[in-house]
Amino acid sequence: MNPAVNRPCFLHQTGLGLGGLALASLLDESTAWENAVVRHHPARAKRIISLFMHGGPSQLDLFDHKPTLRKRHGEELPASVRGDQRLTGMTSGQKSKPVTSSIFSFTQHGQSDAWITKLLPKTAEIVDDLCIVHSLHTDAINHDPTVTLLQTGHQQPGRPSFGAWASYGLGSENSNLPAFMVMISDGSAARPADPLYARLWGSGFLTSNH
Repeated sequence: MNPAVNRPCFLHQTGLGLGGLALASLLDESTAWENAVVRHHPARAKRIISLFMHGGPSQLDLFDHKPTLRKRHGEELPASVRGDQRLTGMTSGQKSKPVTSSIFSFTQHGQSDAWITKLLPKTAEIVDDLCIVHSLHTDAINHDPTVTLLQTGHQQPGRPSFGAWASYGLGSENSNLPAFMVMISDGSAARPADPLYARLWGSGFLTSNH
């Protein structure tokens, strides 16, 4: 230490220096995150909350109005519909396979005239603020591969999850915090937890930092 520099002066100068280093580090981190966004598509969204409610009500009872299904309720499922699709273990032994419609009524709401079940009166009030996708489908007939498909885009394990793709595409605003988090229910004695697996929020073939 220079003898001409007293203790208070030294602490003042080095304190400012450390603050400058910290600020430079934060600015560099912010710039790196912005560059990561520019390399892909500019994003308006800053965060995403995805609620996956495994075992929730069927879409046929909520948003997917099927008037023809209601007309044909109770009829035997036509061979032209079933085709060569496999059957689940729960239905393979059934002698009869009738068409079954929802027991709940549907009405149209909002400027979009979206069909909403009577079970969701509050949702019906804000239906014009929602985007309801009716085109999703899967060839999987069992829960496990279907859940894997919904969370990773493929029935087979090994693909990146929602969060991993968001991390890969948008980067992170803070390298000291995770880019995404997953919270799962541990269930109860009356309602056991769903069989969720780490592959549903893993990074798949992306690098492990995602």
